[in-house]
Amino acid sequence: MKHLTLGMAALAATLSVTATPASADTGTAYGPDTCVTGYVWREARPSDHVCVTPEVRDQVDRDNRVKASRWVSGPFGPHTCIQGYVWREAFPGDDVCVTPAMRTQARADNAAAAGRRASSAIRPPIVINRDVRFNGGIPVGGWASLTLNSNGTYKWSGHVRDSGAPSYNHSSVCIVRFSSGTAFVFQTSGRLHGTLESGSRNHDWNKSGSLPALASVRQSSQGYKWSCQDSVRISVSGLVDSVLKAVGTAAKVVSIVA
Repeated sequence: MKHLTLGMAALAATLSVTATPASADTGTAYGPDTCVTGYVWREARPSDHVCVTPEVRDQVDRDNRVKASRWVSGPFGPHTCIQGYVWREAFPGDDVCVTPAMRTQARADNAAAAGRRASSAIRPPIVINRDVRFNGGIPVGGWASLTLNSNGTYKWSGHVRDSGAPSYNHSSVCIVRFSSGTAFVFQTSGRLHGTLESGSRNHDWNKSGSLPALASVRQSSQGYKWSCQDSVRISVSGLVDSVLKAVGTAAKVVSIVA
């Protein structure tokens, strides 16, 4: 197993082309404050990213709109609340007047804020299982599998067999590009010996390990694209170039696992 850190200069020509990915999830990135499904930002002020239900956000918006009508001059200054209302206190200095129930709601939402961010949730593993087949009568076939876990561990494995007379140089590449722009490359290559040449008919690989950067990128990204290709005609480096085009422009390729 090799982990090769790459700079942008070496990949500049490759990373300039975008294309539709073979597959993608539908996540939308709003950064580390993205809410889990069913919650939205409260926006008691523009920077308020506490995650609440849509109903609570609507009420917060209504309270903000009428705040001036609920202020009077009194013992707490010009923003003393009229009878029946209290300061919301969603954040320090929040003197919008709301019902006592809404102030209680704000306190409860603040206390639960961390657990409602998508970045706090354990992401399900990314699992890519593929059948490997070639057109044009090439007698090569098998399977390939890539699993990326939220804790940064991975497994990259496969089996390809030559069932004909000619021999082939097989290459397989999978690239996962996250919405942050960071991509991870998994590749392998090996010789498939046909009946006209001595040697194994099979190319098997089974690599596993941990990439610390994968865990942090996985948590901070809200979506990803992936593309995988196999070839018996293109070198592994050429195949990496082709697959990178399929996943779109990458800000950084963190590592190649080969």
